Amino acid sequence: MPEYLTPGVYIEEIETGPQPIEGVSTSVTGAVGVTLQGPTTGKPLLVTSFSEFQATFGGFLPDPDPGLKNQWALDETDGGQWWQFPLSVKGFFDNGGQQLYVKRVFAAGGGKPGKGATASAAQFYQGLTAAVAQDVNATSTEVRLSHLIDVTAGKALNFYTPGNATPLNGAAALTVVSYDAPSNTVTFNNPLGFSLKAGRDIAIIEKRQSQGAQNNTLKFSAKAYGDWGNNLSVRVSPMVGGTFTILPDPADPNVGAPFTTQATADTPAGSAIPVADVSGFKVIAGPPAFNDHVRIQGQEYVISAIDNANSKIAVKDLLGNAGPSALVPSGTSVTRLRPALTPAAGKKTIHVSGASGIYDNAIVQLDSGTKKDTVIVATNGVTGEVVTFTTAPTQPYFEGQKLRIIEVEVDTQNVVDNVVVASEVIQNLRLHDDQTSNFIVTGVGLRSKLVNVQTQPGPGGGYSETDLTVFPTAKDIPWVQLTGGDDHLEQLTVEDFVGVDGGSGLRTGIQALEDITDISICIVPGMWSQTVQSALINHCETLKYRFAILDPPDNLGIDDIISFRAPLDTEYAALYYPWIQVMDPSVVRNADLAPSGHMAGIYAQTDIARGVFKAPANVEISMISKIAQDVNAREQALLNPIGINALRYFPERGNRVWGARTLSSDSDWKYINVRRLFIYIEASIDYGTQWVVFEPNDQRLWARVRQTITDFLTTTWRGGALQGASPDQAFFVQCDLGTTMTQDDLNNGRLICVVGIAPVRPAEFVIFRIQQIMQALPAS
Repeated sequence: MPEYLTPGVYIEEIETGPQPIEGVSTSVTGAVGVTLQGPTTGKPLLVTSFSEFQATFGGFLPDPDPGLKNQWALDETDGGQWWQFPLSVKGFFDNGGQQLYVKRVFAAGGGKPGKGATASAAQFYQGLTAAVAQDVNATSTEVRLSHLIDVTAGKALNFYTPGNATPLNGAAALTVVSYDAPSNTVTFNNPLGFSLKAGRDIAIIEKRQSQGAQNNTLKFSAKAYGDWGNNLSVRVSPMVGGTFTILPDPADPNVGAPFTTQATADTPAGSAIPVADVSGFKVIAGPPAFNDHVRIQGQEYVISAIDNANSKIAVKDLLGNAGPSALVPSGTSVTRLRPALTPAAGKKTIHVSGASGIYDNAIVQLDSGTKKDTVIVATNGVTGEVVTFTTAPTQPYFEGQKLRIIEVEVDTQNVVDNVVVASEVIQNLRLHDDQTSNFIVTGVGLRSKLVNVQTQPGPGGGYSETDLTVFPTAKDIPWVQLTGGDDHLEQLTVEDFVGVDGGSGLRTGIQALEDITDISICIVPGMWSQTVQSALINHCETLKYRFAILDPPDNLGIDDIISFRAPLDTEYAALYYPWIQVMDPSVVRNADLAPSGHMAGIYAQTDIARGVFKAPANVEISMISKIAQDVNAREQALLNPIGINALRYFPERGNRVWGARTLSSDSDWKYINVRRLFIYIEASIDYGTQWVVFEPNDQRLWARVRQTITDFLTTTWRGGALQGASPDQAFFVQCDLGTTMTQDDLNNGRLICVVGIAPVRPAEFVIFRIQQIMQALPAS
């Protein structure tokens, strides 16, 4: 109750009217079957078109070898043609289906280690490589790479063509003279002497180690079991996760104020530069020598000498060559770069612009323009603009130089017949396990649809989260092919279709459909196994708001289909006969196909176009070549009374569904649309009245419940789903003390509402009674 503690006007909202009930979907289908690829764990996935199905689960399945095919196709009790599942999915969408949840079936091997399907995998070792990013001819001294991480002046690099054990430059490595970070270009001491091709050749920055457990770093494996994973290739590359500008150290006594002067005369390359003022420059004897740096025409130089008498400065480039490298016109700005970090003993801090973007335990490289330090940011190592490292850098650094965060990029490709059918690029991953989704193992696991990864320390501690010299690297080529994936379909069993209940997200087979509440139609196309169909019927009967479409074996005669139907008795399933014939695009020929996929599409389309109350019959079956066996009226007279729905061909009207019955022996539930209409109404009321739970159980609540359900059923009646010329003739809703409830019910927390509806039934037998009328003769 609200409290009224002070005088005044109180405006309050109260709920007294009915809560609207929104009708549940009846056209969402759940399908269980074998696919080329796709996840073998987790909940069923929604696909809304056949192209989306192909992207996630692959294309058409080839027929298994003759022995395995006969093992399944000739088993009249527990057989099926599971290899036609993708064709059934296509039939679903061809016939108007729009939403299909798919659960992939795989050979689980009875849960025994070493049995069942396997996932492909590949091992990464140690080293650091960079891909050649632009074609280069043999006379060039410059090469553009995918990154310059750990590239420094004086470092020797080898270049390899994938698959070759020896480097292109033989025994003599090329030495880096300089590098340009913005363009990722390296200049070498000599011409290459060989050409390089972008996307093929690689540079070895840190030596690759031999294969072996002691050098293992990462192990990648396909996200799901099966042969498909052998088409996967993975590339692991370092990347720059962020670039930050180094600031001067305000605590350094040599920092001083910002200082800029100008050249007072044109200065040829390599000559001392006359400037307006030299008072702001310093030359520090050391040790170590720590002369001022200056920026001239966008280039960084080191002051080698100061001529105070003539107001000149002599400079060298960062490699020690006399500068400047080009004419310096009079009036050019000469700006002092103040010291940021003097490599004094134990100094582990540096000031960085935008340091809030740097995180604890990040791998960073400080870049002086010629040398680099790789250091780790300490835990709680960022305070304002100050960044603290776990070890002290060894090189001096100046204002304007760069700090770069080193992260990881994982690229994955699924290549089938030399065509990339799927690819992923996952960037900004971290080698350090920071307990977030940025860690490479966690990030790939969450963001990749193709692969998982795990660290492989090995006996020698091969994996390192801090040392770029043991960065995860392929042995010979940038892309590593995953191997060892196998569907082991010879171990597939009917129990794999039934599945196991491991809880939400851990269920398999038919059991996994329970994870998706929206599903209302269930199919396991092509499987006539009694074990599988019993599990599917039990699934629908247990959850109550679902309806199954069953398939018989192919090529059955009338007596055979009657025998097949005999043990089935359920109001939650329907059976269609015979099979249909469709064009199989994968082999460009007709194939006989179980009808459940096409029928599920027809159910969905009928629900969408007309409503669940309309029987899914007298509807043309789309995208089929023909019905595999003819059924005439005399034969259907034997099938229809026992709930076998015939598929028939009619001249001028095409191939049609010519039956609308369930497999129930109860005449109240013999029609599919009646059973599914009740499912729709029951589920809608169930989901739409959850607000009633724990409300005060009195007359006001009963009235709201009656009105809520009455409004919903009135709308349902107006849509044509119920009989009667008025709502009173179509349904009733009772909920009150004395009629539906006793005081004992109230004392035990029960609210009981009785609802009666009059469903429309299909005009299954249209009878026109025609009589002959004799014309009377006129009177004479």
